Amino acid sequence: MSSIEIIARALIEENGRVLLCHGKGKENWFFPGGHVEDGESAPDALLRELDEEFGGVGTIERFLGASENKFEIDGQVTHEVNLVFKVSIKDNTVYDSKEEHLEFAWFKQEDVRDMKVFPLSLRDTLFPLASVGTDNTPFWASEGF
Repeated sequence: MSSIEIIARALIEENGRVLLCHGKGKENWFFPGGHVEDGESAPDALLRELDEEFGGVGTIERFLGASENKFEIDGQVTHEVNLVFKVSIKDNTVYDSKEEHLEFAWFKQEDVRDMKVFPLSLRDTLFPLASVGTDNTPFWASEGF
């Protein structure tokens, strides 16, 4: 039987840049966050993950949307739903990873568009909708089906 993974992700912007993370030695990047655990809300999971990953004390500003994707790695099919929130982080936060396998870095939004950021549908949909003054209607993106 297959399962669906629920992931809570953060769009964290600062000075025209966006925070991304990746596994050390990996080419692909992703938005910070992680799995929602049983009995946990997506916003609570996201704040917990940010604290675990870099000690970030965050405030969820708003829900941006969702990205559903299905992909295969080494013969294993994964189906995940990413719930994405715009998050502000307490000033003077140091974005050094507390988890040995992760690294964080800041990138200009225009550079992210050409990077290998997974899921691609999330990368391609997120930025126009996250800007201040845009329509606050949540997005839905899907790939791999």
